Amino acid sequence: MIAEIDLKLKPGQTLGIVGPPGSGKTTLLGLVPRIFDVSQGRILIDGVDIRNVRLEDLRSRIGFMPQEPFLFAGSIRENIMFDDSRPQNSVLINAAKTASLHGTVQALPDGFETLVGEKGIILSGGQKQRVALARTMFYSKPILILDDPISQVDSETGNDIINRLRSLTGKMTLIIVSHRLSAVHFADHIVVLEQGRIVESGTHAQLIESDRYYARTYRLQELEEVMHAR
Repeated sequence: MIAEIDLKLKPGQTLGIVGPPGSGKTTLLGLVPRIFDVSQGRILIDGVDIRNVRLEDLRSRIGFMPQEPFLFAGSIRENIMFDDSRPQNSVLINAAKTASLHGTVQALPDGFETLVGEKGIILSGGQKQRVALARTMFYSKPILILDDPISQVDSETGNDIINRLRSLTGKMTLIIVSHRLSAVHFADHIVVLEQGRIVESGTHAQLIESDRYYARTYRLQELEEVMHAR
């Protein structure tokens, strides 16, 4: 259950949302594109309650990558572009690069025309995740919502993705949920959820000074990365 959440985000800013499993991160994200509606309070975009906006119009402004993205039995190109038949090669390539997918696609014999099979069966979990991220980036929207976008990729690939996302700051509003705290350290504002409530709030520098969930988890993950690199 989400309760007592009070957040304000200016256009072009980045919000990071972290917290232990089951703390309400995915639920909070789902409220923005109205996957389900708030039972109390309200969510405003440009001062307008999103429940007063046509669902189609609301979602036309939001790029949303769920935690468990779905791929269908088509090519990588089709999974990114859907039914968009316009020649969009440069946009497609840029989206793939942002998702750290372009090099992987180039290594495949059929490139973007590679058939992925039902639910992307021929791809690894990390590759599926990057296809889904490229799909979200292809349709550039003013609001981008990403639910754990680097959970299934290695540290090097994850860092590359985060650096590319960081370059978008100021150009679109980013909301990122991540179990890997390095994914949100650059955010303008970071909140820590526990049991559906905000228990910590601030910038990375402010939160790292504490000895609470964010600081302890960040230091532990840093140590794990160092140990893994050896």
